[in-house]
Amino acid sequence: MRLTFNKCESVKHKSNNHHGFTLVEVMIVVAIIGILAAIAYPNYQRYVIKSKRTDMMSEMHNIAAEIQSRKLVQGSYSNDLITGLGGNFPRQGPTFYTIIFTPNPLTSEWRIIATPNPNSQMANDGILSLNYQNNKCRGNVCGTGDKWNE
Repeated sequence: MRLTFNKCESVKHKSNNHHGFTLVEVMIVVAIIGILAAIAYPNYQRYVIKSKRTDMMSEMHNIAAEIQSRKLVQGSYSNDLITGLGGNFPRQGPTFYTIIFTPNPLTSEWRIIATPNPNSQMANDGILSLNYQNNKCRGNVCGTGDKWNE
């Protein structure tokens, strides 16, 4: 028994083994990422500021509800109503707002005022206030709706 082998000549294919990217391709990608970042980052910053403002507004509503609840229990307005409610916001971590009450001592026509911390990213956001009639203000914009969060 005799084995025979067919001899095949190896066929050489000319191929471009392209490994990696050219400098032009990389620069195009970097430019696209730069443009996207230039658009996205300021929008993200505005979103963060608005979310912190919304947190403060929610806290002001919680404080107003607590004042009314304590008034129902005590029967009148007094400084005891605001004990533990003012101070810095948030309670832990970096301070974005300082909360005060007017008049002090409290009367039936009270107002909660949140002043932005000048050393925080909220510094230029405007003073927030909420009163006993649910009038809400941010800077010079006041009303009973949600315009104070625009």
